[in-house]
Formats: sequence, structure tokens, C-alpha cells
Amino acid sequence: MDEIYFLVRYTPFWAVPLLLIGGEFTYLFWLRRKKKLLSVCLGIAVFAALALAYYYWAGGPERSVKYLMKFIRYYWS
Repeated sequence: MDEIYFLVRYTPFWAVPLLLIGGEFTYLFWLRRKKKLLSVCLGIAVFAALALAYYYWAGGPERSVKYLMKFIRYYWS
């Protein structure tokens, strides 16, 4: 579980590059009309955007982990 907390705490360091790369390849595959690859890259970009939105909504590294811990404790305990 520590790995998940680590990834949530440092979300901008992996989500921003994924968002940029996913967006770029989405546009590239849209131009080439490759629908399956387009949807994969779009899914990656949307996931990264949602992770960043959660990170900033929660209030940064410490509070995002705290909210995740509360969520896990409430629904999985």
C-alpha cells in the first residue's frame, strides 16, 4: 500500500508527462485514423488529467494521501 501512497503523493511527476505524451499521441493517431490506438492514448491522457485534478482538489501531497487513506479505511474496512 505504501507504493500507492507514494504514487498519489508525487502525482504531478508522473501525471504531467503522461498527459502530454498521451495527448500528443492521441492527436497523431487521430490524424492517421487509428481508432484503437487513439482510444488507448486518450484513456491514458484522461486518467492522468483526472489524477491531477484530484491532486489539486485535495490540496497537495499530504492532503491527497490523507483523503485516500480515509477513503480506503471507510470503504474497505
